[in-house]
Parts: sequence; C-alpha cells; structure tokens
Amino acid sequence: MRQILLFSSLFMFSFACSTPSSDTEEPPLDVRLDLLVGTYTKTEGHVDGQAEGIYQFSVAPKGNLNNRQLIADDIVNPSYLALSPDRNLLFAVSEIGPDVDSVGYLHLYQRQNDGGWAFVNKQPTYAFAPCYVAVHPSGKSVAVANYVGGTVALYPITQEQRIGTATSILRLSGSTDHPRQDSSHPHATVFSPDGQYLFVPDLGSNKIWSFALDAETTELKPTSPEAVELAPAAGPRHMVFHPNGRFAYVASELNNTVTVFELKNGYALEILGSYSTLPEKANVESYVADIHLTGDGKQLYVSNRGHNSLAHFTVNETDGSLSTKAYHGVKGDFPRNFVIHPNDRWLYAANQNTSNISIFKIGPEGDLNFQSELAVPTPVCLKFRSAQ
Repeated sequence: MRQILLFSSLFMFSFACSTPSSDTEEPPLDVRLDLLVGTYTKTEGHVDGQAEGIYQFSVAPKGNLNNRQLIADDIVNPSYLALSPDRNLLFAVSEIGPDVDSVGYLHLYQRQNDGGWAFVNKQPTYAFAPCYVAVHPSGKSVAVANYVGGTVALYPITQEQRIGTATSILRLSGSTDHPRQDSSHPHATVFSPDGQYLFVPDLGSNKIWSFALDAETTELKPTSPEAVELAPAAGPRHMVFHPNGRFAYVASELNNTVTVFELKNGYALEILGSYSTLPEKANVESYVADIHLTGDGKQLYVSNRGHNSLAHFTVNETDGSLSTKAYHGVKGDFPRNFVIHPNDRWLYAANQNTSNISIFKIGPEGDLNFQSELAVPTPVCLKFRSAQ
C-alpha cells in the first residue's frame, strides 16, 4: 500500500531504441535531428561520472554524430531527459543524494532562437536519486520517479512555460525478500497512450502501479486495482506501449526478462507472457536497463548491462507475443539507454562505463549492424529533437 500526499545455445551474437510515445513521431526524412545526451557528472557508488553536463550532437543523414555542444553545465548528474511535444522545452532530472542537497531536482531548459538552451527553473523532487522524467502527451504536466525514497511527483507546466509546484506527491511502499527490494524503488513514470493514466514500474515493490490523471487539477488518483505484481524478484524497470495501444512491454532488471501485458479498461494490465533477455547459456552477471520498439511496432530491443548486448525480439502484432531473434554486442560496457531514429534505420546505444555511444544501422529484418562509435563521457540517456 502507499500514502498519497498532495504536495505530492548456442546463440546468434553479432558484434558488429523507439522512445516513449512523445519521442516516436516520425518526421519527414529530410528533417534534421539533434541528439541530446544525459550523463553522469559525479562519481557515485554505481558509476564514475566524468561528464560536464548535457550534450547535444547533430545527426548526419548517414547516422553519424557531429558538432558536439555542451548545452547545460549547471546540473549535477542529468541522467534522464524528456522533451515537450513541441520539442522546445527540455526536462532533466538531477540524480543526486544527501551528499549534495536535501532532495533531488527537476530542471527545465528552453530552446533559444540561436539553437542553444536557457535554464528556466527547477523544482524539488521530494526524495533522492530522481531517475526518470516523462512529459504528458498534452505537454501540460510532467512526472518524475525517485529511486531512493519511493516517491513519484507530478507537476503542472504553467502558461509561462515553467515547472509549477508539484500537485501530487505519491509515496509508494512494498518490499520482498530480495536484497534489492528492501523498499519501494520507482524506476519510471510512463503515461498511457491516451494520457489518462500514469504507470510506475517499481523495482523495489516488484509492482507496476497505476494512477488516474485528473487533467483539470493535475492530480493523480489511485485506480482499482492499484497495481499488478510481477514474478518473484523480477524488478520492473522500464516500460513501453505498442503503437496499437493494446500491449505493454516491461523490462525487469533483476531477472532479466521482458513481460508482455495486455492493456484493459485503459489501465488494467493482464500478464500474457515473459521472455528472457539473455541467451540460455549466458554465464555472466547482467541487469536489464532500457526497452524500445521500432516505430512500426515490429521489432523490440532490450539493453543488457553486463552481458553488454541488445536482445532483439520480433513482435507478433496480433497477440503481442515475442520471438527471440538475436543478441547484438554493443561495442562497449554497461549499455544504459538507447534510442531508435524516427526512420527506424539507425539505433544509438549509450555505453556508460566505456564512455561511448555505439551507432548501428538497422536492417530490413531488424538486425543491427555496427557502424561506428563516438567518445562521450559517461552517457546515460539519449533523446532526439528536430533541429528545424
């Protein structure tokens, strides 16, 4: 339960993401794109942060990344990013602990006419280690998950294009016998395709919570049932909806699986099946990180930290089931987030521990062919933005 506070066997291994709904709109192929990169700037228990802040690259027609710019150097550990629907507002969490400040923060930057970004304001996240931010499809609110403290916060976006004071702060609870599940650890905030609900994969409680969004008051209210529980010690982390709106796919960090759900009544999740993200004979410590579908919904990829691969599945669009196709080496260590180009032809993977972004060309059947890599200090999150 939670309290709601309204201040709220051989296998095929090739050595050679699409993003949540607000990032998957496919522009014409002649539209230029920028790639925004969230990073770690500070050494933490799990990472030796080496970056300066948020970076921006221009994406060449053949997939290369050029013209690196440091667009924000006033934020500590901008580990996850999100863009408004018009792509002119950039939200970034500051994933910090009590050694830096009394809480974590959500920062907002606005696109300038010269192509740069200007800081607008920030709001506290009411707990520590904010690790995920999502913008409502309407662009009128934004939700943040705090890994430490079991807290989710929802904020309105004001008419002046600022982050308003949080209207809902949800404190989740729950635990299991697994040492990583000693308490609630929300790892993502994902709006439903219709924008009426918010889903929270909670690694610590081993549940996916759901909340109804009151669009007028920008408040979150519990649903009934309020959550769905996953297999023991699964550890749900990230979640993505199929373009048809019927199915949801959840990547679980602790047992290295993808769970397929059918969405019913707008928010109820019914488990259809679960699939391993690792080869049967893989003998390595590994933890799932990110999950994305191609824009056409036919291919699904999941990043494996430790196995250092992208698990590749094909999707049955009729029943939502998955078929394992391949495991693609990422040419780096500890792949965190990744992103798929809106034209479904390129994939970019952020390798945290080797400080590089690997670039893959996506073949007609979804196979990944390594093209090149680019040095970027401790990259974590990748997001596309139209540069025009």
